[in-house]
Amino acid sequence: MIYKTEKMEVTIRKARSIDLKNLAVLKQQVWISTYATEGLIEDFSSYVLSEFSIENEKKSLTDKNKLILVATINNCVVGCAEILLSPECPIASVEPCIEISTLYILERFQGVGIGSQLLTESIKAIEQLNYNKVWLTVYFKNLEAIEFYTKQNFTHIGDIDFVLGKNSYKNFIMLKDIG
Repeated sequence: MIYKTEKMEVTIRKARSIDLKNLAVLKQQVWISTYATEGLIEDFSSYVLSEFSIENEKKSLTDKNKLILVATINNCVVGCAEILLSPECPIASVEPCIEISTLYILERFQGVGIGSQLLTESIKAIEQLNYNKVWLTVYFKNLEAIEFYTKQNFTHIGDIDFVLGKNSYKNFIMLKDIG
């Protein structure tokens, strides 16, 4: 799908093997800018280098239970979304629904509509799988992301801790009815 924003033409497509390095670096950059608000600690660096490795991106790309979309401008990757096709919401009372486990946009490209476009395409893909709800988690200190998801009609329905080493980081669980 091709979208036009102010002075930019954004293409959203399924990720391909040629995107592996770009996906790894994109996820590293966005994760660090989200969580390392007070600087880097060893737990952060270890997590980022292991979790967002090229090898892990390759596994994700070939995983039948994941769908990865990329947003590009002039064939350059500026964002991605990863959809888990068989997740369970951590809140038991929520009917089975799909998780958007990652929606990352490079910082320089935030605020111009790319995230909305990527989310729209993700939801279209989820609707084609006949699901009526989608959920995601967002770091509770990431106020811009929380505001973005709220404007996209996601509702905060609970909290979950992201545990890293001896520390835990509160994340909001947000849900959207797409049916």
